Amino acid sequence: MSRFGIRWLMATLAGAVTVFVWGGLSHLVLLEGVGFSQIANEERIVSALRTSLPGDGLYFLPSINLRGTPTSAETAAWEARFRTGPTGLIVYHSAGDSPVSPKKMVVQFLSGLFAAGVVAFVLCFTAAPYWGRVGIAVLLGALGLFTVSTIYWNWYGFTNAFLVAQVVDLIVGWALTGAVIARLIPSHQTWR
Repeated sequence: MSRFGIRWLMATLAGAVTVFVWGGLSHLVLLEGVGFSQIANEERIVSALRTSLPGDGLYFLPSINLRGTPTSAETAAWEARFRTGPTGLIVYHSAGDSPVSPKKMVVQFLSGLFAAGVVAFVLCFTAAPYWGRVGIAVLLGALGLFTVSTIYWNWYGFTNAFLVAQVVDLIVGWALTGAVIARLIPSHQTWR
């Protein structure tokens, strides 16, 4: 493996560990539960979900067959229900699962590994001083914020508190990860 490949791999692994540890700290300690509300009468609602939903899935209410071709009357009725509310989004799984499982941890780490690999690769070809490269890592992390989190907030009504928690999580997380990667990956000028 080339010197470039070894440095990239080391930076990717260190970045993945950093973003993984930060994610655990932010989700389980600092920002735990931010933006979520507790459901009153949960047993009654769960019972209604079990009898009303056909199976696992992502459900939007008010409901309309978005994959079909609703008539103009069906669309108008749906829009009227949407305007009067309530509206919501339900991620439903009929069977239980562990809140934290080895599979979820592995998927989370691999997600961070791939993202850190992209950031490390970009920083390899960036001719900027250390803090400039950290800033680029933050901007790359902000892409997730602007392409996913703000869409959930804008279109699906995720709470303001949830969006703010996402901002903190992504900006701080990628600043820390970028700091580690930029320390291990020299500026592009030194590769020449």
